[in-house]
Amino acid sequence: MKKLLCALCAALSLVACDKDQSDKPVVKIGATLPLTGNLSYVGQGAKNTFAMVMDKWAGRDTKYKYEIVFEDDALKPQQAALNTNKLISMDKVRVVMSVFGVVDRPVDDIANKNKVISLSCSYGKDSVPEYGINVGNTNEDSYAPLLKKLKQDGVKTVALVGTKAEVAEATLGHAAQHLPKDGIKVVADERYAVGETDYRLSVKKMEELHPDYYVLFGVQPMNSVFVKQYYEITGKNNIASLGSLANIDTKSLPHIDGMWTVYTVGGGEDFEKAYFKRYGSRVEGCSANLYDGLDMIITAFENVEPNPETGIPENADVLKYVKNIKTWNGAFGPMNIEPDGTIRSDIPIRIFQHGQWVKD
Repeated sequence: MKKLLCALCAALSLVACDKDQSDKPVVKIGATLPLTGNLSYVGQGAKNTFAMVMDKWAGRDTKYKYEIVFEDDALKPQQAALNTNKLISMDKVRVVMSVFGVVDRPVDDIANKNKVISLSCSYGKDSVPEYGINVGNTNEDSYAPLLKKLKQDGVKTVALVGTKAEVAEATLGHAAQHLPKDGIKVVADERYAVGETDYRLSVKKMEELHPDYYVLFGVQPMNSVFVKQYYEITGKNNIASLGSLANIDTKSLPHIDGMWTVYTVGGGEDFEKAYFKRYGSRVEGCSANLYDGLDMIITAFENVEPNPETGIPENADVLKYVKNIKTWNGAFGPMNIEPDGTIRSDIPIRIFQHGQWVKD
């Protein structure tokens, strides 16, 4: 009898917990990610870190129940736009999360028109809309370590190569504008169509200009293919990247020791260890950034007064709270949040050695 009563009490406690959870207002968060295609590992990395954030908050007595609705965009802008419209109109999400500048611009536009928060991780994005926040790196923050390393290596001339995509144009365009002012001549500035896979003729023409270094920022598979073909033609390792090489799965990256990158992947050592312990792989590009972004958003929802009619905080108030945090020290490392929603951070250089990116 005593055992039966104990079992009954335990069952009643679980029902009470479930009831308490079900009684909470639901905050739905949407995520449009590249879960298929060339960068599916980046989308999966983001999905993994979202799970880590949700587990963190699941252990707390939160005011709201948080749910994430995932959609696959395969890093295609049109699909990302369709996903965003669906997430907002059908799923009624309060936030849409996206990764990389190839897709985040249409997500921004649609979310902003609907007064829904757009949380993106995009490189070279120096401004965000009213309802946007970008946890990726600005052009200035990516360019500073690149310039420092080039100067240290005595580089006088560079060739810039990338994809005809908005994110690449913004990132390489910033470098093209500033490098000559900083004493480094740009002898070539080439952009290739998305999906182009033969760069041999272009490499041979640029080699005639004798650049000391090639600075790369492309959309996959351009990065790994260009590096492979360049090495086959020249046998040299004088390749650097403004972040795109850091975001490639090292298993598919040609193993050319000595090339280096602005290491935009980020992630402190504790976070890298926790991620590896859970998933058995390295932290991917934007994963640490988006972990912090989602963590900030949930922190804001938990600390902002709700609308009396809906029982949930207004999106504008949530964003205002995040922008007033000013400094956030999380998975990526220290981030400084500016009033307009851009985030600034220090980014290191890493060198490719024996199949891994190691500290400079």
